[in-house]
Amino acid sequence: LLDHYLAYDRRKNTMRLKCWFLFSFFVVDVAIVQGFIRHPRQHDQRSKTHLWNTWQSHVSTHPEALPALQKVLGEMSKSDDEKQLTFLFVGQSHENDFEEIVQAAYPKVGGRMVAVLGAGVIGEGIELDKPGQPCISILTGKLPDGAQVDFYEGKGELVKSLNKRKDHSYLLLADPFSDGLEDVMSEIPPQSSVAGGISCPTSNEQPSLALDGNVLETGTMLGLQFSGTIGFQTLVAQGCRPLFGEQYVVTEVENNNIITKLNDQPALKVLHGSLTALSREEQEKLSSGLLCGIRSQRRKDGDDFLCRQLAGFVPQLGGIAIGAANVEKGDVLIFQVRDKVTAEQDLQLMVQRAKTTRLFDAGTQKPNPLAALQISCVARGRGLFEVPNVDLTQIQELLENEPVAGFYANGEIGPIGLAGFSKDQSESENPSFLHGFTTVATILCEYPQANNDEADNEDSVFESETGAWA
Repeated sequence: LLDHYLAYDRRKNTMRLKCWFLFSFFVVDVAIVQGFIRHPRQHDQRSKTHLWNTWQSHVSTHPEALPALQKVLGEMSKSDDEKQLTFLFVGQSHENDFEEIVQAAYPKVGGRMVAVLGAGVIGEGIELDKPGQPCISILTGKLPDGAQVDFYEGKGELVKSLNKRKDHSYLLLADPFSDGLEDVMSEIPPQSSVAGGISCPTSNEQPSLALDGNVLETGTMLGLQFSGTIGFQTLVAQGCRPLFGEQYVVTEVENNNIITKLNDQPALKVLHGSLTALSREEQEKLSSGLLCGIRSQRRKDGDDFLCRQLAGFVPQLGGIAIGAANVEKGDVLIFQVRDKVTAEQDLQLMVQRAKTTRLFDAGTQKPNPLAALQISCVARGRGLFEVPNVDLTQIQELLENEPVAGFYANGEIGPIGLAGFSKDQSESENPSFLHGFTTVATILCEYPQANNDEADNEDSVFESETGAWA
């Protein structure tokens, strides 16, 4: 049949065949770029260790604490490996049984275990964030050879013991009553990839953090330092949109958080004039609270703003007070309001940025994702989006079959935008902050080569303030 057509019109059919061949090569190239066909070298790297599919996530919504725990433990693949690392996330409905859950879980999981009490939990492909819903989530897996994790309890131990290397990654967990978290964050090199969050106890007497089988006292914090062949890729998606569409330059500031002048005008006067010009519909949206975004004049790249609440007004100075912010003259400010559409779009944007950065990263160390932690503000989830799994669905786009687990937090820790997705990001300063209304996603990655010289000839090692444990 082909001979017949070529004889009929050889030139036309030759051109058609060429077009089909070119189109086929284009489809194959696109498939390789998008990851539908794995590059042979990447496949070989994963198959050498067989670690990429050994991490697992399980959840339970059983109303009783210990049966819920038994359910998730029963679904785990059993391991007595000392390289096992486990994260246990417990919902608020089980907070009275938190200590019992921790003590029952630790002997069963092997290796080391970190437990956190959240407003809700995430795992096994679902966000469990309904108020009062009983829920437990577990994420567990084997660390790659050459990985090292150091554990530190309390501000003093963290500040004293952190190995301040920019190629290390850090997970910081604290309860709402701990003091000095931002002091600890300031000690971490701004090039490092940092993630974490604040637990969600319902009272200041309720413990909400645990290491191994030991529940930590209230008012403390816990830090994990990852190095060697394991590290983080972290992104932060915020949930606010500009209210007035105008950016202002901070021209006068008092005490680092009271802005007295914007564009050389009294800040309170600028805000009042802008609010009166809003439509009634826009004014009604302010019932959820007025916020602002701050972009530091020290930050030369990007248009990402640090979202902060307006803490109050200072009429005698004509100023506005910004919560938990270190504002400097020359910073750029925008007024913001929470918005579910913007929250979803911002996470989509961060995910696409991460994909693009991975695609064009010229670095030699291509990381292999193992699992991901999702730490979302308690004000997100279906309470904001009105449907479940919005954040989780987006985060899963950065993974293949690797599990995602986490908790709903009282505050989230991470950079502005992305950190750790490329060599350039690892070498540029992007310090981390304590956020609100955000989702932090951090991907635990195995690197083909050690991130530092310390782990070149070592197996996986766990360390704590009491010394090495392996």
